[in-house]
Amino acid sequence: MNIFKNAYKIVRDNSDEIYKGFGFRHLSDATQYYVHPNNQSYKGTTTLCQPIGEGITLFSLVLKGLVTNEEGIYGDILVNSDKTKLYFKVKFPKDWKDNGIIDPKINQAIVILDGYEINLTFYDENNKILPITSKNNSKNEELIDAVYCFSISFSALLARDTNNNDEFNRIVFNYIENPTADTFVNIHEDFYQNHKMENYEFVTDKDLLNYDIKEFISYKNTYGVIRQNKEKLKEKLDIVITKFEDNIFTPEQKQLIPNLGEEFELPEALKPVCNAVVSGDSTTILLHGPAGTGKTISCKLICRDIGLPIMDTVNCSENLDEFILGKFIPDGNQIIFKESYVTKAIRDGGAVVFEEINFAKPAHLAFLNSLLDDNGFVRLDNGEIVRRNPNFRFFATMNLGYFGTKELNQALYNRFNTIIEIASLSDTAIKKMLITRVPECKDYVTKILGVYHKLKNKIESEELDIVISPRNLENWARQAKYEGYLKAAEKTIIPIAKCDRTLENVIRGFLLLYKWD
Repeated sequence: MNIFKNAYKIVRDNSDEIYKGFGFRHLSDATQYYVHPNNQSYKGTTTLCQPIGEGITLFSLVLKGLVTNEEGIYGDILVNSDKTKLYFKVKFPKDWKDNGIIDPKINQAIVILDGYEINLTFYDENNKILPITSKNNSKNEELIDAVYCFSISFSALLARDTNNNDEFNRIVFNYIENPTADTFVNIHEDFYQNHKMENYEFVTDKDLLNYDIKEFISYKNTYGVIRQNKEKLKEKLDIVITKFEDNIFTPEQKQLIPNLGEEFELPEALKPVCNAVVSGDSTTILLHGPAGTGKTISCKLICRDIGLPIMDTVNCSENLDEFILGKFIPDGNQIIFKESYVTKAIRDGGAVVFEEINFAKPAHLAFLNSLLDDNGFVRLDNGEIVRRNPNFRFFATMNLGYFGTKELNQALYNRFNTIIEIASLSDTAIKKMLITRVPECKDYVTKILGVYHKLKNKIESEELDIVISPRNLENWARQAKYEGYLKAAEKTIIPIAKCDRTLENVIRGFLLLYKWD
């Protein structure tokens, strides 16, 4: 039996809603959230079904209950040493019975997976087997029985997939810790697409309570460690940021310590990096992430909070050339070598920031291999060798996946002590930035963010070669002071489409969803 395809034909008679499934219903179109690369539907759409959706929810409840001992549900998931068999047991929570998701007579179920064979047995409160009827008196009863068998079987199959597929394991475990609609759709669609051609045989009504599981290992061990480690990652460290000693830099250098507005706060995750930079344990720092996430600002925040002057900021997409360390220039009747601010920083200390370093030609970055080595130095065109000052720090930023970018040379990439991915700014951070810089936009910030997220989702789902960033939103808010948000968008937000008339009209459609006066 192809239970995955049949699942789309089966629905409970009391409701077509996927229980605890973010409002999705049986046959809901979820294309806007995710489309699997192997999706072969006629329209290329992602469609959800009730049995698989509720199987995901049931599996997540059992797995989380293993570690938290959550009241009202218990179960176990075990796998044998060679991963050929999986044991899944669940006692159903009260709300599943009260809401008609499972027959109230059923107290618990046990599923044993062995290849393409599904052994499934239901028990009442007295551990008596409840036979699964093969011949039913009504069509509705048959449909309900099928849902019971299918959703529970899908829970067990999900458990097996997480045990055998590390990437799927990561997605599912992240979902259990932070359930969201898009990840729910992602799991449902991946699960279906990976198994949609498989046939399974049901073996029912065997007594599985005394099944020999002494050679099986519980998921509690694996998931418990993962959960414990994730909790440690969430712990907030009470970190006091240290600074460079006051006498290290000259008064002229100190004037180059960044001075940023009150809207900019150093993220908690960067505080340990600050102390590593001051101590010298981290002298080379690479920050990467999407455009507009504040990579350069993060460099400046680190330097501001530790009292480190930024001697030069180099835009690699425009300014980097073979004369980055200095060049010969005429001086009266002489030709002299004038070293650059980058070289001055290498010689005297301080920081330099190379923006969009992966735009640069590799030949123009060759000097970094010797500069960032343990015994760092550079050789100037006049033959002089400049040794790296102990208080020199090198910061670099880069975007990934945008037109014109390249992969960073592996030898150079390996020379960075600290590599940090800067995630997109939170709505809270964007709001604070916009309101601080453009106070007039306060009453419109929620609407601005609404357009931002709609356009961002379209860019990501269709993999468009365009970018929208908080900078665009600030430009929009500033221009709106003079002509209103709809007209200002024509000069600040619509141009993001790069003259793609279809996309321009899509953005205009997003704008018209909100009242701007």
